[in-house]
Amino acid sequence: MQKLYKHLIKCCKLLIISSSSFIFIFVSLSIACDINLIKNVEVNSDRVFISDIASKYPKNIEKMPISLAPMPNETTKIDADYLKSILNGNNMHYNICGSYSIVKRKAFLITADTIYKLMDEKDLIIQTKLPIALPYNHYTLSISSIKNYGEYSWIQLTVMLNNQVYRNFFIQYVKKIDSLVPIASQDIRSYQVISKDDIEYKRVDYVPSYVITTKDSIISAKALGNIKAGSFFTFYNTQRQMLVNIGDIVSAMYDKNGIDIQTSAKALQMGYKGDIIKVEFNSKRIGNARVIGLRKVEVIQ
Repeated sequence: MQKLYKHLIKCCKLLIISSSSFIFIFVSLSIACDINLIKNVEVNSDRVFISDIASKYPKNIEKMPISLAPMPNETTKIDADYLKSILNGNNMHYNICGSYSIVKRKAFLITADTIYKLMDEKDLIIQTKLPIALPYNHYTLSISSIKNYGEYSWIQLTVMLNNQVYRNFFIQYVKKIDSLVPIASQDIRSYQVISKDDIEYKRVDYVPSYVITTKDSIISAKALGNIKAGSFFTFYNTQRQMLVNIGDIVSAMYDKNGIDIQTSAKALQMGYKGDIIKVEFNSKRIGNARVIGLRKVEVIQ
């Protein structure tokens, strides 16, 4: 009897309730854990193994694959019920402690700083979405080529693994500049004709190709929608007024020996304010002129 009591003390929690005639022994058995799940883990391989998600596990199932690893820098949840179903399916019946493991795939990140260091230049505005996440490994990075297309440039970034090409990425960027660009000085209503009072300037380090950069191209243009104060004027939110059409008889001004002379000419091209167009004078001579107003040009000598 004494040996049995000692055995119960080792394996069980005892609650003894005594009365005048009976002694009741309530035994609460403690269940041993075969597998202890870790709540948060990080893996480097393509698969998740028992040894990745548990702090305690039978040695014979250490390298048993449980699931595919998540994408780099992402997570997946492996809960106890899912793990039990896999083990039971393999005719293995173990007690699991813990309700789940959150598995994160460690990533190798290509960031803007990565590009700056490779280019040995920081005055770049990178337009490709970064960071780029790769499965964690020991990669070697190099720039294979640089190509320019108008305002944009492209880097071909080569990622090497074990002396072989693993991936190629194309990174788009533009170089920073220091420029003053016209912006809306106040809110402009849709279809409002833009005046010089609606324009102020902002210093920027990059100008997209769709932004209008000259004041003359904005004044007298019509807003194609509401333009908020501080916004750029673009070819999408403004419509320039055509001041000269082909065949218009225009008033042509020019300077001759310090004297302003005005004559008439026929427009051979259409033009907005500030455009250079061809005009034909009464003498049939063809010359260049700058559009300065509605059917008005300034002859370029």
